[in-house]
Amino acid sequence: MKKFKFNKQTIKILSIGTALVGVMFMNSFSFANTENTLETLHTQDFVEWQQLSEEEKENTLMPKMYTTVVEDDVLEEYNQKYFSYRMQILTRKISQKLYSAMTKSATYNSPEYNLNSNIKVQVKHQGSTNECWAFSTVSMLETNLALTKNVNKTFSPRHMDYSTAKTFTDGINPYGYNREVGVGGLAPFGLAYLTNGKGAVLEADMPFEDNEEKISLKELDKKVDTIVTDYVSLPTLKKEYAEDGTVTYTNGGTGPNRKVYSTEEVTQIRNMIKNHIVKYGAVSSVTAGNQQKFYSDSENPWKAKAYFCNTNEYVRDHAVTIVGWNDTYSKDNFTGSAKPKNDGAYICLNTYGDNAFDKGYLYISYEDALIESLLYGINATSNVDYDELYQYNPMGDNTAIGLSTTNTGYIASTYARDNTKEESLTYVGVSVPDDMSLEIYVNPNGNGTTLDKLTKVATTEVLDPGYHRIKVDKTKLGGSNFAIVVKEKSVADRFYFSIEASVPNSLYSTIKGNPGKNFYSLDGYTWNDLSTESIAGFDMKNTDLCIKAFTDVVEEEQEKPEEPTPTPPKEEEKDPTKPDDEEKEPEKPVEEKITISTKEYLIKDKYIYKVAHLTKFKDLKSKFTTNSKTITVKNSKGETIKDTDYIKTGMKLTLSDGAEYTIIVRGDVDGCGNVSLLDFSKFIAHYGYGKEYTLKGDALKAADMNCDMKIDLTDVSQMVDLYMNT
Repeated sequence: MKKFKFNKQTIKILSIGTALVGVMFMNSFSFANTENTLETLHTQDFVEWQQLSEEEKENTLMPKMYTTVVEDDVLEEYNQKYFSYRMQILTRKISQKLYSAMTKSATYNSPEYNLNSNIKVQVKHQGSTNECWAFSTVSMLETNLALTKNVNKTFSPRHMDYSTAKTFTDGINPYGYNREVGVGGLAPFGLAYLTNGKGAVLEADMPFEDNEEKISLKELDKKVDTIVTDYVSLPTLKKEYAEDGTVTYTNGGTGPNRKVYSTEEVTQIRNMIKNHIVKYGAVSSVTAGNQQKFYSDSENPWKAKAYFCNTNEYVRDHAVTIVGWNDTYSKDNFTGSAKPKNDGAYICLNTYGDNAFDKGYLYISYEDALIESLLYGINATSNVDYDELYQYNPMGDNTAIGLSTTNTGYIASTYARDNTKEESLTYVGVSVPDDMSLEIYVNPNGNGTTLDKLTKVATTEVLDPGYHRIKVDKTKLGGSNFAIVVKEKSVADRFYFSIEASVPNSLYSTIKGNPGKNFYSLDGYTWNDLSTESIAGFDMKNTDLCIKAFTDVVEEEQEKPEEPTPTPPKEEEKDPTKPDDEEKEPEKPVEEKITISTKEYLIKDKYIYKVAHLTKFKDLKSKFTTNSKTITVKNSKGETIKDTDYIKTGMKLTLSDGAEYTIIVRGDVDGCGNVSLLDFSKFIAHYGYGKEYTLKGDALKAADMNCDMKIDLTDVSQMVDLYMNT
């Protein structure tokens, strides 16, 4: 949102403040009559967009092609995973006293929550730019790092905006969408940038400027500080309003595709959103921010504290960031032209500094038409921990295709590589449109994708819709080509896979495909070339799968030039005042300073934090980089443990120079090396009952799940999750 334009005209999606696309409902469109013909999932918005003239398409941001529909069985799975733990815990004979303390602190049972109670959320100002979408995406990243890793960094929305734009003073950006800086953007653009190796860049390396002038491509050449390794597309709630203000929540479909959500299902979907905020940080969202009449102070919206729009007449034109909620926020606080039927609101970070709105924030009603229409959240991040990234989808994914005749299938991408390098596969990134589990295979020495040529390197649990980078068994690549094959098994009764599709006259028309490199199969043996398929509305020759391969490269040792023969030193003249038999004092050797570092754990003040329970000593050692000749660990009795022994909270790690570190196993309060019922009970007693049950020393550090030196609601949430998955 660049500035308010208060009038009754419907704002075109490409108008001032464009940040967003529509997400309404998912239909399945078949483009042939054979049983195994590929189908695609489209939103109604995209269907209507396809019917526009080419000129109209050029002047309208293409809507999001597909959205995540929450199936009944997925809702039930979430219900079991996040709600029925109460029953499970009771069957494990936790006392009623501890049970009550735990349920009172359950994340989504709290009537009010704000990320600012756990971390410091940065309030920023987008000035007169259209970078609200980039600011929102950056806030997701910053809050995730602060919450999950206790790391405070500030990233550059400007670099994100320019890195996803097309035209520069010295050429065309090969990673740019069919958009220019200044016309707004989409959260998926930012997420693609955070996963394709181009970002994120620190704010200090490309500071914000209140302009959208063209620059040269070389000005984008900045050091990438952090990448996103997991993000999710959260469920959508479409709203319909009765004359009395009653809201009906649906998936936006009609006829047999129409799904009306019950009150319980709406609550569960909102609990998914709330749970993400508490565990992983802020959620990017959208609203129709240019409509003055819906602000609680319609005379001066910049001073309004609340916002509620009760009509689907307006398009999404501004990105905000959800950082919390208040279930009891009164409906009477919404004093604009409409009032919600019920209490409750999301706490949303805006992008106009802390002098606007309520110190930079707005309360947006749960019943707002758009606030739950396009939601993304970041789950995990990493520093740049790879040498090479092989990918065909630098612009992310924008639709899904597949079959409704089965729930299991295979996708594969083949890559060329420099076989003079010694290189190993370490991670595989995959975008998925449904809740599904994956098996990942690799052919390290060629293009062959049939199962008999492959080695399985990873298996996952059911993953949420979104992007996930999976750690695989480290595999050396030997030939000039290699192949990655992914077996997908969906929770839904369909086999759909994400693609980066080129769509003429759209934001995605700049995509250049890689024919003959991407394939799909139903059995893992008979494969179909994706580029030879024919699907209406897509340029399939410029359409690719969403599989990324991350590798480590071993640098070759350079041959050292022969050193010249040194000239022998002159013999020192004898000092006649010294006796012949006096021995010279030997020179003292320079001692090498012993260092230790790790990407896996946190080393601070002679403590090693974030060690997972049931970690063996040999696995612990493998995570360290050190020049110490020896690493030993001793238990509480002072006995040196073996490689196959488990690490426990309080054990001491010693280096060859005598430096000693105390090991803290995450959640291992009682020092047994595992997270058990006793650990959970002690943790809840400490959190809920104060001094009588207060943990101390190493036990207290083990209870500090996110290492922020305090025990709070975030730790409770993470402890519950850790215990229930043990």
